[in-house]
Amino acid sequence: MRNIKDLNYILLCTFFVFIFKWLFSYFFFEDDISLKIIFDTPSDGYFYYIYTEALSNFEFNKSFDFEIKGLKNIPTPFYAVLFPAILFKFLGNYSIFFLEFIFIFIFLLILSQIFKKLNFSISSSILSAMFLFFIPQLLNILNLDSFPYLISLTDIYNLRFPRPLIVNIFFYLFILLMFSVDKEKLFSKKNITFLALILIFSLSSFYYFFVLEILTFIILIFYKLKLFEIFNYKNLKNFFLFIIIFGFFSIPFIYFISTSEPNYLERMYVIDLTIEKKMILINHLISKLFSFKGFLLIIIISILNVYANKFKIINYDKINILYFLFISSLVSPFFFIIISGKTGLNYHFTNLIVICAFLYLFIFSLSFLKEKILLRFKLDYLNFIFIFLIICVYNFDLYKKFNQKYQDQDYVLYREAFKNVTNLIRENKEISLLTFDPRLMVWSILNDVEEIKPLSGQLVSKTHLMIENDLIDSFKFLNLDYLDFSTFFENKISSWRINNQNTKLFFWGRYSASQLQTYNNSKDFSPKEIDMINKTSPLIVQSIAIPINEIDRLKRKFKASKINNKFQPNLIFLNRNKFLNDISVLNFSECKKISNKKIIVYSKLDNNSKC
Repeated sequence: MRNIKDLNYILLCTFFVFIFKWLFSYFFFEDDISLKIIFDTPSDGYFYYIYTEALSNFEFNKSFDFEIKGLKNIPTPFYAVLFPAILFKFLGNYSIFFLEFIFIFIFLLILSQIFKKLNFSISSSILSAMFLFFIPQLLNILNLDSFPYLISLTDIYNLRFPRPLIVNIFFYLFILLMFSVDKEKLFSKKNITFLALILIFSLSSFYYFFVLEILTFIILIFYKLKLFEIFNYKNLKNFFLFIIIFGFFSIPFIYFISTSEPNYLERMYVIDLTIEKKMILINHLISKLFSFKGFLLIIIISILNVYANKFKIINYDKINILYFLFISSLVSPFFFIIISGKTGLNYHFTNLIVICAFLYLFIFSLSFLKEKILLRFKLDYLNFIFIFLIICVYNFDLYKKFNQKYQDQDYVLYREAFKNVTNLIRENKEISLLTFDPRLMVWSILNDVEEIKPLSGQLVSKTHLMIENDLIDSFKFLNLDYLDFSTFFENKISSWRINNQNTKLFFWGRYSASQLQTYNNSKDFSPKEIDMINKTSPLIVQSIAIPINEIDRLKRKFKASKINNKFQPNLIFLNRNKFLNDISVLNFSECKKISNKKIIVYSKLDNNSKC
């Protein structure tokens, strides 16, 4: 009966955290669910809905181009989107509602169970789980979410799809499993099965978690068991079971790795790790970890752990596991860089160091306070008051953000035009869309538009050359010239990086520019660009710059390309900017009911009632 009551508390918290976001969305914006999941999904999470759509239809190589067939696959994070894909198949766009509710509930349930393993009351456990859920929002409210290191804590958990919304659940399940097993049951069939599933789900979804988890488990084995206990017959038999389960569930992961488009992987910043690049990364990591701040953090956490063990403070055995997790987070980037021939977004490793350090310090502090002070008091009513306050502040901040969007006239005009053009698309069956707008690209994929050009390099497994051709066809169709084309990809220097949102949208990792690499290891940049590249950390992939000789190649290709007469879009949706503001397209009429000062829409559809 007590467990049912506990679940009801967690369900109630889940409901109040979940429901107001969507109530505010419907209150401020009169658009349907297909738009809300695009506009009201945190950050760039909407981009990853295309994996869900692909898996739900078992089509991983759609080109959205009648001229191109037989592409290689998009590398789908299979286990991260398996459940969403099943829901999407049956519930369509409404599946996102259910996903958010289910995974908020699962997060609060798992974290509450973790804190119950630490001998916290149910109210204290739920409060602690709610506080961890609230941390990203709290940092944002306090304007701390852009500070170095603190920005990493926004990844503790939030509703961005599929990570952290779904993927971080595997990480917290791993911690719960490690908290739950004792020495005698470390290699039991049940625990080995759960461990194998968690590890392969992590590997398939976010391999940084996998490396961290496997190292932590290895340390825990040698901490809890003697050598002869590890290699006895029963444990070896169960370890063989682990290999079978892990191997079997690895099949989708291996399939997508072996059948994915190499150019797509490059755009997603998967690069070859040469000895030189390994040394650049290792030297950078050593300089950061053994800087004064990094060394001080390691020393403080190590001293606290010695204290916890010497004085056997409450939960010291669980605190040891968190210490192993922290040590593994320090080792994992070096381990991975040394053994791997390829790498991706290495800053995720350093983010995990910050998260593991925070979890250790947070749980150590709570355990210390519980032993020294809180055991003397009954705090249930006070805990529920704090839970209520967290929910109120969380939802008030959501209201404030929706209200800010509603007060932003440019945003409202854009969203209104977006709504109207999607209504126009629904009225017509055969759509051939030309747009540079990433939200409309994703919406069109989710809503069965068959031809979309150009498409972001993150949304389709076309080769680089195919995407270049699509962009050139689109520019020529709009009567734009090679100068417009080069301006579209112009490198722009900000305070901490070089960037261009258009380059990022279509090519991203291909033109990443940092101390680690540039396109073809080129040095053909302006002096200011070279200076910025040399200052850019090898962990930062958000710095993007096209070399001068590559821009020249693209210009020459543009000039040499003929107009593609097979490319005949019947709907054009463009964001107004300095060279897309006053274009005119032959045989197209402007949709004056949709176009506004932010958006231009042209159509030659048969059914133009919305125009």
